Amino acid sequence: MDLEARKYQFIQQLVKVDDESVLEKLELVLKANQGDWFDELSESEQIEIQIGLDQAEKGEFTSNEDVMKRFSK
Repeated sequence: MDLEARKYQFIQQLVKVDDESVLEKLELVLKANQGDWFDELSESEQIEIQIGLDQAEKGEFTSNEDVMKRFSK
């Protein structure tokens, strides 16, 4: 069965669903499959995150342990 036929069969089954909780679960699955949260960020936010990831890869960060020691005084 090709993809289009599977989609059509799914739609036919979906029309018959009368349980609200089943529909809610299906909606969650579809929303989770629609894209990455990162894509919803602004370009400047994406750039800042990438800068942070690059710094972490290079070891240019302060560990959580060091931060906690500093601010616990």
